[in-house]
Amino acid sequence: MFPSHEKIVYFFAKVGTTQTTFSNGVQVFRFANNQVEKHFTDGSKEIRFPDGTVKCLFPSGEEESVFPDGTIQKLERSGLQLIEYSNG
Repeated sequence: MFPSHEKIVYFFAKVGTTQTTFSNGVQVFRFANNQVEKHFTDGSKEIRFPDGTVKCLFPSGEEESVFPDGTIQKLERSGLQLIEYSNG
């Protein structure tokens, strides 16, 4: 694609979004509202929301969200939703 030490950066001025593609294939999107998404080559994604929530999407269809208060929400492929509260 391109040399291992380089990256390609696009800025979409109309929507205020920056897309950076690294030589290893990882893409990082930075949106005007401060949301940041990392798209990995295996199909997984990590989304960091402005409020501090981090959501991970996996190629299997499973999801995991970690909220600022420490609560963890998991969604399994079967559709089962599990919530772990920070206070137990």
